[in-house]
Amino acid sequence: MYKPLKSSPWKLFLYSLLLIGLPAAAQDKGIHFEHALSWQQVKAKAKAENKFIFADCYTTWCGPCKMMSRDVFPQEEVGAFLNDKFISVKVQMDKTAKDEESVKRWYKDAEAIGKEYNVMAYPTFLYFSPEGKLVHLVVGSDSAAGFIAASAKALQPETQYYTRMAAMAKSVVNHPDTLKKLATDAAKNYDGQYSRFFSCKYLQTVPDLFAPEVIRFMDEFTHSSQDTGFIIFRKNATKIDQVMSPRYAESKVQQIIMGEEIYAAGLNESTTPDFKAIQTRLQQKYPEVATLITEKFRLQWYQHSKSYDLFEQGVQAFMKQYAHQVDASELNSFARSLGRNTRDTAMIRQALEWSGHAVKEKPEPEFISTQAFLLYRLGDTAQAIRLQEEAISRIEDKKENKYQIEYQQRLLDKMRKGEEIR
Repeated sequence: MYKPLKSSPWKLFLYSLLLIGLPAAAQDKGIHFEHALSWQQVKAKAKAENKFIFADCYTTWCGPCKMMSRDVFPQEEVGAFLNDKFISVKVQMDKTAKDEESVKRWYKDAEAIGKEYNVMAYPTFLYFSPEGKLVHLVVGSDSAAGFIAASAKALQPETQYYTRMAAMAKSVVNHPDTLKKLATDAAKNYDGQYSRFFSCKYLQTVPDLFAPEVIRFMDEFTHSSQDTGFIIFRKNATKIDQVMSPRYAESKVQQIIMGEEIYAAGLNESTTPDFKAIQTRLQQKYPEVATLITEKFRLQWYQHSKSYDLFEQGVQAFMKQYAHQVDASELNSFARSLGRNTRDTAMIRQALEWSGHAVKEKPEPEFISTQAFLLYRLGDTAQAIRLQEEAISRIEDKKENKYQIEYQQRLLDKMRKGEEIR
């Protein structure tokens, strides 16, 4: 039988301190992240203590990032390895309304790290030498054992990813095929730095810059206005369009501009954007497309905020002025939004016309499905079912696109049963 011991007040006080300390001790078993220090202070501490730096670059919306923070970083063996050899820091790469002050203080540093090291995916784990030099890269989630093994490679020059890539960059010959392979390999590793370096070298040495396969390569490796391809697309749009398809170059340029100048700032669902300020800012950097991009964004905002009446009015005016500058994806988006939210038969027929142009330019399964959906709304069930079946048959790699097939099949089933589709 358990008998309580007679304890002095002093012993009881010590015992209560022990109990209070248990949760903190449990939390300390994992990686200790520095939350109070700036990036410069982190680097100074690493140098003073002769430790490497581990930077967890993550976003709030990234599922694998959350898994690593929840399941891997708190593990005792992970903390034992990392805390002994690294100064660790978490770098949130996006911005939200719920961010704590410690995250807000890192906004500028996070943006600088993302740009300087060209972070391409999340989670990205960056490893720096005690002197602050980037030496290793790991991308994606892993088990505790796998993460430790991958992190251990940061400690030795012969296994450091960036050290090896730097050596190759110094010794590589200016042979297009070799440079293309190196750029492709770097991209597969989500290495923004050397995929940019080798792709740029490739474009400088390739015999015909406007060959279709070179343009497709350039498209794949152009992610920002700082990339060589962006300048080439912007200055040679007419020539590239002639080789590829209408608006090929313009779509790429506009996509990057919208990403950098609009989406990077984030969207606050409770606040309508200042469209005039956006247009003024764009006018200073990209005067040739400032109005067009602003109006495209306005329509996207109406869709995003579910302001469908404003969207219906705005898209008609937009198409009257800019129909010749809208690509197939945008046409499909406009058509689908109208088809889902208008009750005006004339507008649905207008959307069907736009959808037809999109399919003609780019007969992708998603676009064909939109055409089928609009026909279904207009009462042409037989033709809608035929096109929906065609859309499903055109989906390649059935295993990889399992969920897309399931979604399209559900639409087909509803059409066959005569059910409402939105």
